[in-house]
Amino acid sequence: MVRIIVFLDNSNIFNGFRKYNVKVDYEKLKNIITSGRELQAIFLYEGAVYPISLGKRKWYKELTIRSGYTIKTSFDKIVSNGAIEKKIDINIAIDIISLAYENAYDKAVLISGDGDFVPVVKKLKELEKDVEVWAFRYSLANALREELEQENIHYLDDILSKIKM
Repeated sequence: MVRIIVFLDNSNIFNGFRKYNVKVDYEKLKNIITSGRELQAIFLYEGAVYPISLGKRKWYKELTIRSGYTIKTSFDKIVSNGAIEKKIDINIAIDIISLAYENAYDKAVLISGDGDFVPVVKKLKELEKDVEVWAFRYSLANALREELEQENIHYLDDILSKIKM
C-alpha cells in the first residue's frame, strides 16, 4: 500500500472555500484524499495572528483529536509593500523535503496550487518520490501543473459537494 503524507496549505485553499461560499468538513476532506492509501501523517499549515482566538484554538484541537491533523501555525511575518507574508510555503517545503530524505512516505500529497512549490516538486522527482496536488482550478499555477503528470492533479472544485459541512 502507498504511504502518503498530506501537506495542507490552509492559507492557500481557505480563499477558495470562501470564494465558493463553502464551509468544509476537514475530516471528510482527509478521507477523500487518503482513500485507499496508508496515511502516515497529515499536516495543516496556517499563518496565525497572535494571540490565537478561542474559536481558532477550539477548531485546531478538534482537528487534532477528531481527525489526526498536526497543526503547524506560523507567527513569523514579513511586511513588504503593505503585503503580509507568513512564510507558510517555506515551512511546508522544508517538511516535504526533510521527510522525503527520511523516507517517511512514498507520495507527498500537497493541497495547494501555489507555484512556489515547483522547485519542491522537481526535488521530489530527483529523490524518486511521487507527488500529487489538490487545488482549485482557478488557483493552480500553470508552472506547477506543467511539472505534474495529469493523474497527479486533482481539483477541489470536483469534491466540494462531498466535503461540505
